Amino acid sequence: MSGQWRYWWMVWVGLSSLAMAEIVPVWNLEGETMGTLWHVTLVKPEGEILPSEVQKEIEETLREIDTRMSTWKEYSELSRINATEKIDEEILLSSELALVLRAALEVAQKSGGAYDITVGPLVNLWKFGPDSEKVTEERLPNDKEIQNAQKNVGYAALRLAVDEDGTGKLKREKPGLYIDLSSIAKGYGVDRVAEVLEKFGITSYMVEVGGEVRTSGKNVQNQPWRIGIETPVPGISSLYGVVELEDASLATSGDYRNFRQEGKKRLSHILDPRTGRPVEHSLVSVSVQADNCMLADAWATALMVLGPEEGQNLAKKENISALFLIQKGNQIENVAVHFPWKSFQKEKTSDYALWMQWLLPVLFFLFFFVAVGMSQLLGRRKMMCSCKAAKVMEKERNRLIQIQKMSDDEKVHFK
Repeated sequence: MSGQWRYWWMVWVGLSSLAMAEIVPVWNLEGETMGTLWHVTLVKPEGEILPSEVQKEIEETLREIDTRMSTWKEYSELSRINATEKIDEEILLSSELALVLRAALEVAQKSGGAYDITVGPLVNLWKFGPDSEKVTEERLPNDKEIQNAQKNVGYAALRLAVDEDGTGKLKREKPGLYIDLSSIAKGYGVDRVAEVLEKFGITSYMVEVGGEVRTSGKNVQNQPWRIGIETPVPGISSLYGVVELEDASLATSGDYRNFRQEGKKRLSHILDPRTGRPVEHSLVSVSVQADNCMLADAWATALMVLGPEEGQNLAKKENISALFLIQKGNQIENVAVHFPWKSFQKEKTSDYALWMQWLLPVLFFLFFFVAVGMSQLLGRRKMMCSCKAAKVMEKERNRLIQIQKMSDDEKVHFK
């Protein structure tokens, strides 16, 4: 290896060592909640905080939310409300449930009922809810069954009053209402986990619950958090694009992961309360960016129900940052409304370019290891030559000293 290469190698090693010395520890925490998984990535704050402390508080917070808002747990606060048969009776609500209900009803009103948390009877009818396991008959609901279920749907029949302390009172004005918060509870859970982290003094983090995300600060490379947007095609796991999030939330709603096949017909789990049926338009995914994840989660569902045209119009009207991915034949087209993102589809490369992207790094490292090996080999050979030369020089030096000690006759004889 030449002197120049040795110099740059030493510079690279030095800079790498310096960078490694300045690496900030990153914590990765995870667990299960609400029938899905949660993940937290954070830059370790200053102070004597243990990961186990943060993990414990996160788990307790998510457990509390689940016991209040789950429709799968019979003992949850929401399940007890749904089990109450009396109408026109005020039901006392915790501050957590009152907050989520108020946000949900606001989105329902602004979306014209496309988003409706009382859609539960339809969810169960189409076998997507907690009662679906009890249904063994494999057939689609008929028009009469759908109409009967729709009689028990309608957010406008909910009357919510929130007190100064945050607690609330709920009154239902018609029987059979079944509240389902699955389209907003995970987003609320993300926001609550963010509160836990900030209570510990953690300001740089990424929280994800079931695909809904919230970030704060920057990542360990001091860059905005980069969140991938999936390609909305069943059976394909790849990224369609990426969005950089800094002190913001992102939620996505789509029908490409959660659906049921009935013969040749694919049924989306996204139901339109206005028709009582699964959505059938060309919109396959909506991502919404907002300040908090609770609203991002609800609006993503609302826009997904509305479809590509109505959804885009409402997003513009309400100044919602949204990305619509639309199925056009075998292609996925995108429409962004106030949504800053980077599409991977715009950077299509040839097979040759893709091969070179993988091959060049491999060739570099092969060259590097060969160069290091040659350097060590040449170093040994030079060392061996140096040793032999030293022995010859030492032998010659001894011979000259011996000659100096001889007489002139002896010198002639010796030579």
